[in-house]
Amino acid sequence: MTSDKILSAARDLFEEKGFDLTSVREIAARAGVNVALINYHFGSKENLLFTTMETSMDTTRMKLSDINSSTQTPEEKLKQVAALYVSKIFTNCKFYHFIHREFANTERVELVEGFTKILNRNTNELRKLLEDGQKKKVFRKEADLDLVMATLSGILYQTTHTLFSKRYRRPDEEDEAYKVRIEKFMYEILLKYLKK
Repeated sequence: MTSDKILSAARDLFEEKGFDLTSVREIAARAGVNVALINYHFGSKENLLFTTMETSMDTTRMKLSDINSSTQTPEEKLKQVAALYVSKIFTNCKFYHFIHREFANTERVELVEGFTKILNRNTNELRKLLEDGQKKKVFRKEADLDLVMATLSGILYQTTHTLFSKRYRRPDEEDEAYKVRIEKFMYEILLKYLKK
């Protein structure tokens, strides 16, 4: 499908060069389409970026929603969330770090607002899961859920960033062992903080 080819080309180029340095012409050339088709399907480079991001985030939100609607305990749900995020970020590391770079440029207010809107959908789904644990009196009522989510995000950013991750990896540690260690640590530290 043409729109899928365009999205794939755009994502690759955004990851490689960043939003500002990627032109619509380059995206068209990489996708093997003309520029008019990009305008027809997406309207602008900004809309193309938002669609690329939404596509990635929608999958996570659906998985979070499935975890939320399951009959598992809050602890089991938290464990699944840790596994979900570690798997997603390690699989999409370049895109994850591209989004962080773009967020850092606060001069483009429209892009930051668009990113925030998309991210808030997933944040709200995660918040439901944590609040449910509080309602069930498994997680502390006074737990700061915003900082729980910031901790999750911070651990993932630091441990997957090309430069920073070198200081956290053990000598000769394979990717899978590193992922398992991060997932276990993240779950344990969040659970320890959240539990009554």
